[in-house]
Amino acid sequence: MKRVPGFILSMAALLAPTLINPAFGQSQPPSEPQTREEALREEREEKAEVLAPPQTGALEKGLFWLEDGRAFERLLNPAEGFYPKLGSVTAGSGLGFGAGYRHLFSEQVAWNTFGSGTFRRYWALETRFLANNIANTPLFVDLHARKSDYPDEDYFGQGSTSLRVDHVSYGLAQTTGGATTGLNVTKWLSSGLRADYFSPSVHEGPDSRVPTIDRIFPPGTIPGLIEQPDYFNTEVFVEANTREPRGNPRAGGRYRASYQRFADLDLNRYSFNRFELDGQQYISLFKNRRLIALRGLFSSSQPDSGNDVPFYLERTLGGPDDLRGFHQFRFRDRHLLLLQAEYRFEIFTAVDGALFYDTGKVAHELEDLDVTHFESDWGVGVRFGTINGVFLRVEGAFGSSGGKHLVLRWGNVF
Repeated sequence: MKRVPGFILSMAALLAPTLINPAFGQSQPPSEPQTREEALREEREEKAEVLAPPQTGALEKGLFWLEDGRAFERLLNPAEGFYPKLGSVTAGSGLGFGAGYRHLFSEQVAWNTFGSGTFRRYWALETRFLANNIANTPLFVDLHARKSDYPDEDYFGQGSTSLRVDHVSYGLAQTTGGATTGLNVTKWLSSGLRADYFSPSVHEGPDSRVPTIDRIFPPGTIPGLIEQPDYFNTEVFVEANTREPRGNPRAGGRYRASYQRFADLDLNRYSFNRFELDGQQYISLFKNRRLIALRGLFSSSQPDSGNDVPFYLERTLGGPDDLRGFHQFRFRDRHLLLLQAEYRFEIFTAVDGALFYDTGKVAHELEDLDVTHFESDWGVGVRFGTINGVFLRVEGAFGSSGGKHLVLRWGNVF
């Protein structure tokens, strides 16, 4: 009998189970789960095997870069050196372009100067020297000078009964120079005194968009239209500011009271006093992702006996910062009351939405500044910015007697 080779016996031993049971050695299909709990557990285990971290899109990455890298602040408002000056020269001037330069002498002492202009021929030059905590005290000093020309300002007449069809324009050139000094009593409380020399000059508007002011209104009926004196303007103020963060508040408040004296240096016809209260409060909701923003402004101007308040120094309502459903400077008079409320909510990083309501009134006599016959509007908006400030806001205003208005504005509303 021949001997079977050893390797054949070895192979037979390995293959025998397969020959007896063909399913032996093959992968067995997983058993079906017997209960719903087992099925859910197996589903979680399968998901865990392929789980991957969420991917951040290009848009979201860019918004995080704006928020965390403080790009707007570094570009538009750097701590020192040259910077581009973007934004409006004044309300209604359109988008302005220019350049500025800031120099830091120390952490507490800085000098800043800029020039800016718009396509509507508005321009302004300004220089400012600011020193805080002088000699390690709460004392601060602000020296400033500004020269500007606003060639196409709007005027509709005085009072709450002015007519939209009387829309005219005028130009206003101004030179201002002076100083403010006071005390930063605490981190949130300050008070001070401001003294300025102010020289206004009214001139004709362009007479292209709307008629110039003297074509509709007789010059003798508008105080300050024919002659403009130079002024010595003084102001005493106190301010409590607990807003956080200061550039784009999510909590806290700002309350300011001021008393101003406009002294006519030339004509003894346009001297008056002005008292103002301006309050803002921010109520945080859902860890600062939602908030309610409230504002109230009261302004009262009282002329000296035999004097009047010139039209170009009267308080106004209408435009992107107060009654957004009305044309810029739609209402103006000696006394003013404004109330605003907004519900702001975070859409995603660096973009907020807002629902708003504005209401207000002007009056020639203080006793007529009651709570009846208010003008009002409501609307929705989107704001682009960071915790350091709002770069751009786009809003639609509705529900007013002035019609629908689209607001495109650099900076926050208040």
